[in-house]
Amino acid sequence: MSAPGRQEDPGRSRDVGGWRRFTTLTKDEELVQRLPGRLRVARLVGELLSPPPILVVLALVVAWDSSPSPAMAVLWGGIAAVFASVLPYALILRGVRRGRLSDTNISLREQRIRFGVVAITSILLGLAVLAAFDAPAEMVALLASVAVGVACGWVVTLWWKISVHAAIAAGAATVLVLVFGPALLVVWPLVALIAWSRVQVGDHTPAQVLAGVALGVAVNATIFPLLG
Repeated sequence: MSAPGRQEDPGRSRDVGGWRRFTTLTKDEELVQRLPGRLRVARLVGELLSPPPILVVLALVVAWDSSPSPAMAVLWGGIAAVFASVLPYALILRGVRRGRLSDTNISLREQRIRFGVVAITSILLGLAVLAAFDAPAEMVALLASVAVGVACGWVVTLWWKISVHAAIAAGAATVLVLVFGPALLVVWPLVALIAWSRVQVGDHTPAQVLAGVALGVAVNATIFPLLG
């Protein structure tokens, strides 16, 4: 029995009805249980609607619209997704496992500066592959827009932690409207939800999120129509 006022470590054994029971809650799980519901939702939004899955879906959707057949859509969309999203995210996971990166969102600005070079290089390689194999102009324009957006965000990050989540989400929403017309304005509430989540979890200020949205819109509204 614990002394009055003493809180037991949830990772240690405790007496329950004469039996010793070991609780398996980790510190992270215990923290999640203590979070307010609103904060848990914000964290979930940040994970599900993070840049990697958004870029994968965007690449496949644009490829489907611009390719002559489903097989070619999978090919071009897959190439774009691998270089713009899958490969950089795999390197992020590797960095987190090895302790070189703080988390999958790369919350520390100094780490974002270092990893940004890797991400830009990967995207440019994908752009070169698409251009070399005569991919549809829309796919080249898409990866060029992503490359320019990430490069601009990297420059800003040298001094200030702009929201990459907001920039990618707003850029994707802009491209979808350009490709499919005003009907795709319906995706913009998701951009607002992502922006809210980044502020709610404390990773960004409202100014950093708004700057990300502005960057995503400006770059993609300029580069994508110019090359596509």
